[in-house]
Amino acid sequence: MTSAVWRWIVLAFVTLGWWAAQPAQAQAADVVDCPSAPLTKADVTSTLIFDDQYRDFVQVRQTTIIKVPERQLPLAGDLTLSADAPNFRNAMYCLLHGKSKQQREKFDQWHPEWKSGVTRGTKDGDLVTVRYESENLVDANGPGVFEVGPWEVRTAQDGWRAVLPLKGALSKFSWREIKVDPRDLKISSVDPWVTGTDKGRIRVWREYRPEEIWVKIELPRAPSRLWASYLGVISWWVSASVVIAVSAWRFLDRLKATGDSKKGTNRLLAFTAFLWAGMSVALGLTLLLLLRPSPGATSWRAFIGISSGLALVLLAWPWRPLVPDSGESRRKQKGASRRKQKRKVMVVVASAVALSGLLVILGHDLFGLPPNLAPTSPPSVMGIAGLALLDLSMLWLWLAAVVAWAWRFAREGELGRSSNGTKPEHPQPSSEGEPEHPLRRIAAIGFAFAVVAALVVACRVLAFESLWKRANWMREATAFFDADHRIVLGQALADFASRGPQWVYAYTWALAGIALVALLHISCRNEPEKRLGPRGADLLLVAAIFAIAVAVRGNAPFAGNAAAVYGLWVPLNMVALYGMVQAGRRWSVLSRVDRKTATHCVVTELSNSAKCEKLLEDARRCRYLLHRLHLVDRGHVKEKKRQRLEKQLDSLHRWRPTGCRDDCLPDPVSVVDVALSWGPRTHWWENGVKAAGWAFIFGILPGLVTAWYDKAYGDKWMFTFSSPTGIPDMVGTFLSCEISFAGAGLVLGALWRVLPGERGPVRAFNLFIAWLVPIGVLAVVKRGIDRTELGLAVLNVVLMLMVLTLTSMWMDTDTFRRERHYKTKRLNLLTSVYQVHGLSGQIAFLVAQLATAVTIWSQIVTASK
Repeated sequence: MTSAVWRWIVLAFVTLGWWAAQPAQAQAADVVDCPSAPLTKADVTSTLIFDDQYRDFVQVRQTTIIKVPERQLPLAGDLTLSADAPNFRNAMYCLLHGKSKQQREKFDQWHPEWKSGVTRGTKDGDLVTVRYESENLVDANGPGVFEVGPWEVRTAQDGWRAVLPLKGALSKFSWREIKVDPRDLKISSVDPWVTGTDKGRIRVWREYRPEEIWVKIELPRAPSRLWASYLGVISWWVSASVVIAVSAWRFLDRLKATGDSKKGTNRLLAFTAFLWAGMSVALGLTLLLLLRPSPGATSWRAFIGISSGLALVLLAWPWRPLVPDSGESRRKQKGASRRKQKRKVMVVVASAVALSGLLVILGHDLFGLPPNLAPTSPPSVMGIAGLALLDLSMLWLWLAAVVAWAWRFAREGELGRSSNGTKPEHPQPSSEGEPEHPLRRIAAIGFAFAVVAALVVACRVLAFESLWKRANWMREATAFFDADHRIVLGQALADFASRGPQWVYAYTWALAGIALVALLHISCRNEPEKRLGPRGADLLLVAAIFAIAVAVRGNAPFAGNAAAVYGLWVPLNMVALYGMVQAGRRWSVLSRVDRKTATHCVVTELSNSAKCEKLLEDARRCRYLLHRLHLVDRGHVKEKKRQRLEKQLDSLHRWRPTGCRDDCLPDPVSVVDVALSWGPRTHWWENGVKAAGWAFIFGILPGLVTAWYDKAYGDKWMFTFSSPTGIPDMVGTFLSCEISFAGAGLVLGALWRVLPGERGPVRAFNLFIAWLVPIGVLAVVKRGIDRTELGLAVLNVVLMLMVLTLTSMWMDTDTFRRERHYKTKRLNLLTSVYQVHGLSGQIAFLVAQLATAVTIWSQIVTASK
């Protein structure tokens, strides 16, 4: 790296150390002690409400209204200050908690509330009234204590318990009214018994002194078993790895003994895919079984994360040539020298990053950290900086590993080159593809990894600051847990060193998709004969891309509802698409034309650029004549021209490819249908790449909407901004959606010529059916499936259909792209291709999809409310 890069890194660590050394805004040092005189009279009401409107958690809200005599409470005047004033917080703490020193759970199992409506007190005569509103998001999986005002919601496997403990100045007298509203949940028992009910479900205690109230609530949904979740995740990785291995195996077997450099490159990609298939399963087992949280093992888990990241980078071999160089030409020697230099720099940089992380683990004394890296006393500036360096090094290695493997798949699969279904006459030597200045490129990429890693660590720190601000708003963290800001921050950074690899690994599903796309590309480049579309093993590859990059990613939460069948989601979607293509291939336009030729010469005919141009010209002429005939029917043109127009259309219908003696177009098929079914490019792979690009563009808005709903809709933003990887996950959700949309476009384009339908939107509808069938199967098999989950799954499919419909319409216009100089606007060309009545039908189809999506969305929102 350049000196400027190192200066920026050093400056960042100095800034982090200075920030960590600043005293935390913990109110413990700014508040006064609670008054010793007891409060004997006050008017208090409290209401606790459960809202089961989210699929991942339950929202719990509380409203407590406190009216205290100003003469009895010396701190009553502080309640009229701003809610952000330290004295106001101290007064609230004395009312609700007092000098309580009860034994509490660990800080990492305590979930502080969100203050949604704490307002300064108002005076009415001698009374000071304070309205205190807050909420929390309760997760049913795993034990924990969720704070909601004076209440605590304690989760366990056998049910939840809402507890109102005896604490603070308000515990010295009877409260006027206490209510618990379970809404759609069920209360199984209460202690002590209620004094009344309201609306048949609300439990009410009136004029009650809260020594302690226990309300046991049945679980809103069965908590997921940990072993079942692990089994589902492992089964998914195993099924995806099996698909990759089987796809790569045929290349290893077929290209075993060959001296062809091109086939050697193909075999190299097959070996790479086979290697990743085995490593992904091994890594999944390692991360799930060895990196689970366990006390006192933070350093060991961090060591596994660093070493596995370094191993992934080195095993990716991003510097490896495609084929060994032969000969002693000066150019090849120069290329070999550059590769050797690049390999040396990459190994040195990756090793240096790993050593910086290992230095913190093995040399923890240098940073003032304990052996397990989790500080129990306030760490020094060096300690905080060392833990941040550990997180940065771990994230850098894993990000570099993912990119290195993706680069290797793309490079060996030659994804940057176009494909026409034939072997290139002069393959480009690998030495010529080496950049002129590899060190600059490596430095820039390494710096980009460092920036991304630093942003992720910064998001982790910001999430901790948000948590601490909530936890210590009334100095609860300091008073209950004797927790120090820097102690808890150090523990959070140490824990992130082992959680970070699991977070990065969750996104490596994209590598499986890239590997399959690369294998499909080299397979189509070695086709023994020209085909309308993928067949046999190639069709299975397309089905695998559809299952992994589209169906699994798009409906992962829905498939995850049945953890036992999560691994079957990949083969189920593969079978659905494969069966749909095989059943519909016979009814596709080009297949019907090809059968009528008897010589199956359609592909050979249209692969010739001159003959394809002749077909497009005939199609343009046909559209013009149809438009003129429509004007005759409307009375805008003289009737005597009809026979001449019909005769010209009949002549265009007599399309005869080379080697075909008879007319090859079935009666309902025109040359326009043949041209649109052929697509804008010569080879089906190129059609797939074109469609993937358009789907990526049209998927930007749906991707943003999906990321917003998953991470920021309603109260989800609170959970997102408090999660260690909440903000990066929002970006990851959007990028995952874009990859999924691009994968769907690739599948649509690759199958363009074998899907039934005369226009693009009809072909897109076939993929919609193929994706909807597995959802219906799982909905039937899985009893008691959540309707909201089912609605979201169908909504994702409808959004995908909208993206593919727009993509297919643009593909149809790209088929006649040479007419753009006649019609400068694409909409005008679209009108010309579909004709007015056809375009109105396609627009109506698109509007119907939008209406369906809005209807499903409104149903989901209504059900949640």
